[in-house]
Amino acid sequence: MEIKITSKLVEIPLEKLHIQYVPVLTPMNIWKNDMSLVNSPHVELLRLIESFGFNWERIMESRFVKVRQHRAICGLDQWNEKKIKEHIEQRWKIYCSLLKYGFKKKKSREKPVIVLKQPFWKTRFGLNECWLDMWEIWDGGRRCSAWHVLLHKKILGVFAEDAKPGSGDKGKFEKKLAKCEGVWK
Repeated sequence: MEIKITSKLVEIPLEKLHIQYVPVLTPMNIWKNDMSLVNSPHVELLRLIESFGFNWERIMESRFVKVRQHRAICGLDQWNEKKIKEHIEQRWKIYCSLLKYGFKKKKSREKPVIVLKQPFWKTRFGLNECWLDMWEIWDGGRRCSAWHVLLHKKILGVFAEDAKPGSGDKGKFEKKLAKCEGVWK
């Protein structure tokens, strides 16, 4: 287990959240040195689709796509154009579902948004970068992005903490990032 839940279901301010940073895989130039949810490529993507629909020419030039293409360059070769488009369509489905049905408390209990008050790479590996100063979304980034674009200020979720702080244990990331050079340096 990488994390342990430390709270009950609570309202979490979206403005305090940031997307998880992973060394090498997160191109800070594309992120503009700002990992916050509200300024993320994830939010930008949904707003782009809201405004222009599935205009793939525009979408393929977005920061969101550029981040995914960067992952492919780094060795995560599953991020080809087909996978990127499928991923974008899934994000849009979540947005449409939340628009139509809202955020259901029952579903929040079953599969909650999980937030770390201290970023994982900071607690586990001692990484101390200036953009690692907000609460980090461990699980539920798609829901958080969509909920923010739908003009909500808070989302239901739970807080968690690193189960092995300071250990340097690669956990689930060891296999997931095996082809990505430089992550563990």
